[in-house]
Amino acid sequence: MNDASNQVWRVGAIMNEPLAEVLRFCAWYLALGADEVVICFDNPDDEAIALLCDHPRLRCVPCTPQFWSDLELTPQDAFVTRQNAAITWIYQQYADGWLLNVDADEFLFLEQGGLADLLAAVPQGIRSVRIVSAERILTEADDGLTYFRRPMSYEARKLVYGDDAELFGPRRAGLIGHPQGKSVVRCGIPGLRLRQHWPRGGGKDGDKLELLLDHRHGAHLLHMIGADYAIWRSKLAWRCQSRGFTGGLTARIEEALAGPDPETTLRALFARLHSATSALLARLEAEDALLRLRLDIDALVRECFWVTPDQVTHAQDPQAQESGAS
Repeated sequence: MNDASNQVWRVGAIMNEPLAEVLRFCAWYLALGADEVVICFDNPDDEAIALLCDHPRLRCVPCTPQFWSDLELTPQDAFVTRQNAAITWIYQQYADGWLLNVDADEFLFLEQGGLADLLAAVPQGIRSVRIVSAERILTEADDGLTYFRRPMSYEARKLVYGDDAELFGPRRAGLIGHPQGKSVVRCGIPGLRLRQHWPRGGGKDGDKLELLLDHRHGAHLLHMIGADYAIWRSKLAWRCQSRGFTGGLTARIEEALAGPDPETTLRALFARLHSATSALLARLEAEDALLRLRLDIDALVRECFWVTPDQVTHAQDPQAQESGAS
């Protein structure tokens, strides 16, 4: 077993988000104990850079045309291609420690202890630890809790969603986004390249050298994909183009976008996908697929940056955002 004090871990992400979302992301991972948060800003003029660049545990990397050229890419290349290249570049900056590869709307949550403690118990032969997703759902409950649904079996998905089950699959385990989660990857492995959910390459049988954690271990990747309609709406075109949704849901969204009243149709669809009645919550709980947490991410922002998310100016055009993938 390794000494927890030696388990340096960093967070790597590429993003183009409203300032409030960037602050939430940074505040969360700083509070979680990240030794460093490294953000590649897809917009090299992002207003967050000037605000965050002097923080001792934040590293801001503007994705200028020269940055992409150094990676043999251009700003016009597909975002997923640039995302994988940027995260791999971050990974290659460090010879030791661990790198958690996440998107702007993904928050690692451990029920007990810190990530350094968890990593200290990982055997030397394991090169990555993958934490399974839990997906934010909106409710009318006035109890101060935040609700999430966890991956579920095919049969459970039909019992939970009934006639809407076709929207949640067949390969998403009852979620709209990814059920696979994201990985914390051991640094310093030659030939390793990072992709959205797990690393690739790095020697024979590399894909088998993974530790998988889920709710049974008190570990969750909280995916906020449906936490805010405006952000969800701004990413629809990009997610449809990049297979961020299932084929059936993509077709339904594209049909809505081409219809006479897309906003009304999309808001109704958003409610079906990302909201839960008390009856739906009961069905999720009956299938052991419901997670309740008491979270206050905005309080972390206030503690870390002395502002609230509501106070910051959202200078970026949300229609231009394209990150936060998968």
